[in-house]
Amino acid sequence: MAETKHRKRNKDEAPLKERVLKLLTEHRGEYLSGEILAGKLSVSRQAVWKAVRTLEAEGVRLKGVTNRGYMLKESDDRFTSAGITALLNDDARAFFRLETAAVVTSTNTLLKAHGSSGEAEGLVLLAEMQTAGRGRTGRSFYSPEGSGLYMSLLLRPPYRAEVSVRITALAAVSAARAVEKTLAHFSGKSDGSEEKGSADPVRIKWVNDLYLNGKKICGILTEAALDMESGRTEYAVLGLGFNLAPPVGGFPEELRDIAGSIFETSCPPGARAYLAAAFLNDFLPAFRRLPEKEFLQEYRDRQLLIGKEIEVIEADGSVKEAAALGIDENCRLVVRMKGDVGTRILDSGEVRARMRR
Repeated sequence: MAETKHRKRNKDEAPLKERVLKLLTEHRGEYLSGEILAGKLSVSRQAVWKAVRTLEAEGVRLKGVTNRGYMLKESDDRFTSAGITALLNDDARAFFRLETAAVVTSTNTLLKAHGSSGEAEGLVLLAEMQTAGRGRTGRSFYSPEGSGLYMSLLLRPPYRAEVSVRITALAAVSAARAVEKTLAHFSGKSDGSEEKGSADPVRIKWVNDLYLNGKKICGILTEAALDMESGRTEYAVLGLGFNLAPPVGGFPEELRDIAGSIFETSCPPGARAYLAAAFLNDFLPAFRRLPEKEFLQEYRDRQLLIGKEIEVIEADGSVKEAAALGIDENCRLVVRMKGDVGTRILDSGEVRARMRR
């Protein structure tokens, strides 16, 4: 039988291994023959075979059966850089360089070292577990094995610091969209269960936490180095930690009233890779237009605190009551302190805010 005629590859087209993996991911749990793959991709069956061998060498677990073809197992939830890259659009695939790991100390800590050593922007480190996860103001970030996705991006924003500080707010909007897209995609597919994706919108608790159904499902930490002479950001490391499913044994006692997860029971196979790619695809074009603040209205619309009575925790540890009024043009929280007539602007550098119990 004649082989499928080769088609000249567009320079912007994804490598064949990624296009093969994308098809297998879309048909997870089903066999696709070499002939079908070759026909869909307009390449030879030999080229498909070589792409499969490359994927396997990179850690992708495929099952091959003579006369049936290749399959990505329904139960296999291992995520790889190739698996995530296959889900990226052309722009994101050209910009980001992905590295995955089962366990790291902290994705932010490791990428900050790359940033200070001159590594080019676009490096993304993704892990399934952190042993020294970091949150805001020096706090630890609970990062157990098997239930989360922890990722950091190395960026070199061509903006002054007052513009770059918006990265966290932008990331919160992109992460919220990615979570909702992931829930919609995997609705009813959670490991064979009948679990459905939540229809409730993901909310943002100023400045950097995502909430779903009243529980925190994601935290964001942006760390940056400033060029003092130019006033520009030398590099920024954007870190995100997602809770996809409850950890084995549940959350620690001190987190049970606060922490939640994207999925109520187990994490559907492929959800980590899908969530990571959905975030990167959404974040990149908005990051390139950061000064235009296209995300700002959605950041405001998703706010959890606005219109509520809150407690403001000052730098000295004192606690003051206030009302959350809105978000200003620089993504700062506008409040009215109890007993005051005028308003006060809060930024993440001087205070923390939390919903009043």
